[in-house]
Amino acid sequence: MKLAADLQLRSVQVRYLHPDGQEERCSLEDAAEVAFENCGAIRRIPHRADQAHTPSTHWSSTTNRMIECESYLESVWMTLLDFNPEVSGFSGQPMQLFGVDDRGSWKATPDLFVRWLDGSATMMEVKNPARLADAKVKATAERVAACCAVAGWGYELVGEPPGRQRTINVLALAGYRREMVGVSHYRAQLLSLAGEPVQLGQLVSFTAEPLVARAVVLHLCWTGELAVDLTRPLEDTSLVQATTASSGAGARQ
Repeated sequence: MKLAADLQLRSVQVRYLHPDGQEERCSLEDAAEVAFENCGAIRRIPHRADQAHTPSTHWSSTTNRMIECESYLESVWMTLLDFNPEVSGFSGQPMQLFGVDDRGSWKATPDLFVRWLDGSATMMEVKNPARLADAKVKATAERVAACCAVAGWGYELVGEPPGRQRTINVLALAGYRREMVGVSHYRAQLLSLAGEPVQLGQLVSFTAEPLVARAVVLHLCWTGELAVDLTRPLEDTSLVQATTASSGAGARQ
């Protein structure tokens, strides 16, 4: 039985778009060598007036490019990936898997491909939490997870991100992920003032332009140069402190 399953998996074909736009096909073993984090979406995400999903594009601060996403929940996960300092790149729906097993022919288009700093990779399938127990969803997850094992990737079937307050805070900080032009001199001043824990509102009040400083502080919280407890509401009373790195890749909590 195991031999038959192995043969079925090794016959799976992977269809994807090379970054130059050329369509390619390969086996699961060869797919392990492809940088899918740099590939575009393999299919056109449908846009219909009556659909439940809300397709959009997400600007990734990690890869500095636009990535298509099929739902708001998917865009939330993309934002969390951008905030994760261990992520080196990711892409949306970069491949289609085609196979045949004892249940018949099948195909799947996983939602996210994530590359980590250590070179490993994870495939993520993002589903409405109400559908996680659906038989069809579970069957596809089993097939894709088995394929990922052959290619040497991890696999995650996810719904809502854990930690609701942290997610709310990260989404708020994402509005400040682009560094403001012309205010780089604030960085050194603010990091120096935050050598010890200080309330966010107090920190910005030390500067000549508190409104500008607030935007810079929130950007530094996004980059991890300022540490803040994201499990609690982000307010003026939130304590912030410069991290030991303070180089754009500091600790994020």
